[in-house]
Amino acid sequence: MQLNLAGRIEAIDLVVFDCDGVLLETMPAKIEAFRKWVPKTYAQHEEAFMKNVMHGFGRSRQLHITTFYKEIVGIQPGPEFLNAEVERFAEICEPMCAQASWRVGSREFVMACIEAEVRRYVLSGTPQEHLDAMLESNGGASLFDMIIGSPPGKPESLEQILVETGTAPARAVFIGDAEADRFAAEHVGAHFVYMPSEAARPKGELQTEVKDLRSL
Repeated sequence: MQLNLAGRIEAIDLVVFDCDGVLLETMPAKIEAFRKWVPKTYAQHEEAFMKNVMHGFGRSRQLHITTFYKEIVGIQPGPEFLNAEVERFAEICEPMCAQASWRVGSREFVMACIEAEVRRYVLSGTPQEHLDAMLESNGGASLFDMIIGSPPGKPESLEQILVETGTAPARAVFIGDAEADRFAAEHVGAHFVYMPSEAARPKGELQTEVKDLRSL
């Protein structure tokens, strides 16, 4: 498949998609869910927490919630408590995301990848069970060769994808909307396409930026 990346036409054999804010319009729901999750006991820490969230999309909810308690609030809760808090977040978040629409042009681009017989992976910071359910509810589960949630982190998962598919980094592209996505692509040497969403803009260099994947 020939894609316009960084002003050049590149041959691509593998396209890896982030989900939230790239395939699906779930970012507003995720942001609202994180706000609703903040315990009333610690309401004074909400803005500090949300600042971390906005700059940390692409990382797991487990990491966000652990950071809230250990670094922002300054307590050391045990794993059982943290797991329960992650589940409480899921109970808030998943119903809000279940009916999210596709981002403009994203489904059409995925279909173009299918027609070109390019491998298609989803790589998300959302836990596997919830990621599968979200894509299933939006009619996307059958469109991808593999759907991968967290853990592990995206750099490690992207490394494994390249190994398993036998794809050279120069012939792979990761499409994301956050610094974690950009960093994962840089980590393995793959192309990165930035698709802006409500998440904070990545800090690193962005050579390819699109609002509609069909422009690639």
